[in-house]
Amino acid sequence: MAIEMELSAPSLLIAVPQLGDPNFKKGVILVVDHGDDGTMGLLINRFVDINLGEFFASHNIRFHGDPSLQVCQGGPVEPERAFILHSSSHEGPETESVLGDVRLSYSLESLELLAEDPPERLRFYLGYAGWGPGQLAEEVTSGAWLVTEPSENLLFDTPMDDIWEYALHELGIDPIQLMFSGSIH
Repeated sequence: MAIEMELSAPSLLIAVPQLGDPNFKKGVILVVDHGDDGTMGLLINRFVDINLGEFFASHNIRFHGDPSLQVCQGGPVEPERAFILHSSSHEGPETESVLGDVRLSYSLESLELLAEDPPERLRFYLGYAGWGPGQLAEEVTSGAWLVTEPSENLLFDTPMDDIWEYALHELGIDPIQLMFSGSIH
């Protein structure tokens, strides 16, 4: 895996310690859309203080999976908007293939269908990370993010608190060797 791969979707962004934005401290983002209009991604290593049972109950939807699964913070943009990352054959409305069998669903109808029959590998996000045209490329060029390829294992099987370090190790970087001084905005 190359640290300097071309930014595209899907890509994985790993925040360097100097990134000054508290929203992304030790953040790892799955880029799901990148084009002339900008970039959209999901912060894949933060929980919010609500579980799936509580979330679905507050929307009068019965969730047929493990209600104790934590909801994740997808990013600071539109924090009330839901996104479901799952490894399944679900082909509902507003569902896009992201990486192999990994799909992203973001319509209310897909949300209800996935709540009725949830796949085993599922992560639920509120909000997303977004950048205007050229903005993320500028941040990558300034050294705020390392760019690499995502893996299904990282998305679903790695404990949330270990994702940042695991992603760095996959690049051959020991997190202890990164400088934690100065900041990049």
